[in-house]
Amino acid sequence: MRLFITTLSLLCVISFGYALAGYGTSLFGNPVRLDYVIGGLIAGFVFGGLAMILWYWKRKDFFDDNV
Repeated sequence: MRLFITTLSLLCVISFGYALAGYGTSLFGNPVRLDYVIGGLIAGFVFGGLAMILWYWKRKDFFDDNV
């Protein structure tokens, strides 16, 4: 479960990176890629929310020294 929650957290960061990349295209004179921005934000919040919910449910396992 720890690996799954860590993977969800990494996917959250990657998704927000896609949102920033879509917005950053305007720095080079191109139009903003709204599909990257909206998709990255939605996916980032979904992955982040799932990671937080699963961590909340399983937080006792993270602090157990007998594992």
